Amino acid sequence: MADTIPLKYAQSLLRLAPVPRDQLRADLAEARLPLALLETQAVPGAVISVEEYGRLFIHLVHQLQDHLPDNAMDPDDTRLFSAFRMMFQAMLHARDLRQALQRASVYFRRMQTGGETFEIEQRGDTTWCRFIFDENSDRTLASAENFSIESLHWLPGLTGKILSMAMWHRLCGWFIGCFIDLQAIEISDAAEPGKDYRDVFGQPVKFTADQNAFAFHSRYLDFPIVQSEQSLETMLATYPAELFRISPEDHSLAQRIRHLIGSDFSRALPSLQDVAERLHLTTPTLHRRLKDEGTSFQQLKDQCRQDAAVSYLNQGAHTTAELAELLGFSDSSTFHRAFKKWTGMTPQEYRAHSS
Repeated sequence: MADTIPLKYAQSLLRLAPVPRDQLRADLAEARLPLALLETQAVPGAVISVEEYGRLFIHLVHQLQDHLPDNAMDPDDTRLFSAFRMMFQAMLHARDLRQALQRASVYFRRMQTGGETFEIEQRGDTTWCRFIFDENSDRTLASAENFSIESLHWLPGLTGKILSMAMWHRLCGWFIGCFIDLQAIEISDAAEPGKDYRDVFGQPVKFTADQNAFAFHSRYLDFPIVQSEQSLETMLATYPAELFRISPEDHSLAQRIRHLIGSDFSRALPSLQDVAERLHLTTPTLHRRLKDEGTSFQQLKDQCRQDAAVSYLNQGAHTTAELAELLGFSDSSTFHRAFKKWTGMTPQEYRAHSS
């Protein structure tokens, strides 16, 4: 699991803040963010946690809303990304990644009058996700309208294209609970000296290309959506921290399977064979490797259900019967027995203990 990202990326984000340096220092202290962000250049190898990066991004969005006409925003309002939220909701209830991307492309075209959108094209085993940027826009990367919660925009310029495409790549992986290995990444702009963005995409970018696009194996299109309404709210509230949770550097097979199981238990859970196929493993190999890690497929499913149950109980917004349905149990008593087996307490006892 990727828990940190390079500090230099957070510093680049901070430069978009439309406030004086003294105000930035106070803002960072209030948001419990490291003052190292104010340094002119990051120390090589310096990192920031994904949670801190998420708090910085959300703070920046709030700051920039104040610079937009007729877009007043309560500083305590956490209902960010109104336009994106609606699009993500449509994607969340799709059957698989293919349908989710189709829905998002249509939604983007309807919401974005300037022509910015994206499209997918499948060529046999390879699928291209092609981005259409507004090359004639007079917006700069620091333009407040890029971060309007009511609009859909790709970020402009080379840096904006890198950020937009990288976040969309991560978002696709988040929806299916699996990091998507890219086969190619192409950008129409000329390269900046000494940068190939291998640390962003997992492989170098081809510059001065005929398109702005990335390619991946078409098998990912058939991966089902594994997120839930609850996990979507968490993702939006901490954006973009959750998008870095799924990482190519995460070598734990158990953790990868937990991502594939996801958090939406109202859908049919993937079978052992389903998971093995998505990981390009045989079922005996999957059994053996999980045993080597001291766990099993059934234990991982139980852990995911337990984590979801505890999260719901901490929220205190659902009855036991509602929780049983949300978690895919046949009835309340079955959920009751399972939860007591996991935690040693009934759901009611847990709720009373944690309140």
